[in-house]
Amino acid sequence: MHLAPERIIMFEKIFGKKRSIQREMMIGIMIIVILVTIFSSVGFYIFVHQEIAKIVTIDIQNNEELEGLFSVIRRGIIIILINTVIISSAIIQLASKKILGPLEKMMDASKKVAEGDFEVRLETQRKDEIQDLTNNFNHMVKELGETELLQKDFIDNVSHEIKTPINSIQGFAKLLDDVNLSPEERKEYVDIIVEESNRILDLSSNILKLSKLQHQDKINKKEQVDIAEQLRKAVVLLEPKWKEKQIEILVNLQQYYFEGDEELLLQVWTNLLDNAIKFSHPKGRIVITTEKKEDHLMIQMQDNGIGMKPEELEKIYTRFYQVDQSHSGEGSGLGLAIVKRIVELSNGTIQFTSKEGEGTTVTITLPLVEKQNKIWIR
Repeated sequence: MHLAPERIIMFEKIFGKKRSIQREMMIGIMIIVILVTIFSSVGFYIFVHQEIAKIVTIDIQNNEELEGLFSVIRRGIIIILINTVIISSAIIQLASKKILGPLEKMMDASKKVAEGDFEVRLETQRKDEIQDLTNNFNHMVKELGETELLQKDFIDNVSHEIKTPINSIQGFAKLLDDVNLSPEERKEYVDIIVEESNRILDLSSNILKLSKLQHQDKINKKEQVDIAEQLRKAVVLLEPKWKEKQIEILVNLQQYYFEGDEELLLQVWTNLLDNAIKFSHPKGRIVITTEKKEDHLMIQMQDNGIGMKPEELEKIYTRFYQVDQSHSGEGSGLGLAIVKRIVELSNGTIQFTSKEGEGTTVTITLPLVEKQNKIWIR
């Protein structure tokens, strides 16, 4: 038996579409009504019918009158059941409209988001769970839009950063074909090609490292690290750079231990010190100190270099952003993003304070651990 299309539409309006919440609610209420009818009929027969028969037998000797009484009672029960079904259906219709209406709009909005439209927003005047769901949906779409924008900017920046040195390598490689080049010019061009190649390698390495850290939620390799020893090691590693600019390095370090990744932490100190050297004036000064604050270790690195403007300070963790464009060829702009992620994974905090023309101070706090003396039995 096939129903006409208009009847199918009417049926779906009343009972809902197949596999819909409304259909499930209607099926549920129908099952409840059927069960109530069965139990009510059985209960009526056991507890009411027989008792009425006894009472009526006393006063009424005519069986037709008795049957008429039962017929009235049965009709009353049937009318109550029909009214129950109708009222329940109406309530389900209203409830479905109140619940399913917003859900259908959210489904339509979700489809737009899936197609790449991150400008879509939902509005509601309700003050219930639908409002919470709407707010969460709008927040999700906003975050997705920002992530999409960041990814686009990241790809654009990577393309630009790699394209520049590749063009430089290609240009100077063509110049090397000139047979009239002097040995000095040839060496200069070769040095530039090597320098640009190293720049691409550093950029690729930093991109891979940052990507790995972003997908990492904890430090996997932990050991007790002497922070003072690491800071001194960073100073020694960068000695050629700060000596070339005749920068004075002042250290006031106490021996404290931190449980973390030794290699990653050393990268933090060398990166921060390298930045301090890069943006310091010749014959400048850099002060490195460690201090215990309750159960935390505070490491400070202060320079009296060029400093930063407030708007520059807000962007220091932005990937590929470089404060001083005159130093743009000296790095990839990923260093501080990597540093920040390492510190976060180490359960620490990092904070920059800076004033243009006066210098910059970076403060890192890390949770302290007591040094443990370990005795190995083999």
